[in-house]
Amino acid sequence: MSDKKDKKGKKIFIGVLIGLGVSIMTLFVAFVVFMIYFFVGDPVKVTKGADKYENTMNKYTKEVVGKVHTGLYTFPETIPDSAFLDGKEPVFYFSYKDTFNSPTCEVYLECEYSKEDYEKEIGRLRDKIPSKEEDPKLTEYLKYEEPGRFSNPVYIALDKNGHSYEYAMDLGDNKIAYIYTSYKQRLSKIKAIPKEYLPNDFEKSFVNLGWRDGFNVYLTQDTEGFRTFDYDR
Repeated sequence: MSDKKDKKGKKIFIGVLIGLGVSIMTLFVAFVVFMIYFFVGDPVKVTKGADKYENTMNKYTKEVVGKVHTGLYTFPETIPDSAFLDGKEPVFYFSYKDTFNSPTCEVYLECEYSKEDYEKEIGRLRDKIPSKEEDPKLTEYLKYEEPGRFSNPVYIALDKNGHSYEYAMDLGDNKIAYIYTSYKQRLSKIKAIPKEYLPNDFEKSFVNLGWRDGFNVYLTQDTEGFRTFDYDR
């Protein structure tokens, strides 16, 4: 009788051990999946086509403010009709991946405007450049840079700050390219932006990058203790 009880007790004990093992394994797999999702993030969301430009930009400047770590300040709110005339089609590419803490993004718009719209758009960008008489508080204005690091003149909102770049590039001939990259630190990760539109130190600029390095137009307060950003501009 005692042997039967012992055997039954062993079976129950073994069953409990198997149950615990399965539960622990299930929890471990669930934890691993959660950690992968937490750090790797959602699948990449890609939007293409100039006809989707306004809705996409509105979404990421009005609905997802701050989360994309940019106000897309250098980009135009709308694309003028002249960019669509004579068989022309602006190039628009928007890639967004929601990763831990900071998103991985690539945004590229290139337009060929009429002369009037081109001058108007360059005027919009120049208006954000401080004159010699002005004393910009922190980084309230865009930064203008002549060709050197960049192949063409650029109006910069983000310069390697936060592992990001954002700028408008004056290509001449009534053409302007608008660029934003975030946490794409290798040229091999860039999918749509022509490599010649990126700074010639693109990869090197991210090496040993400190959190206070670079330029950020969205910085509203900078102290030894903390930094404050405003992406809703």
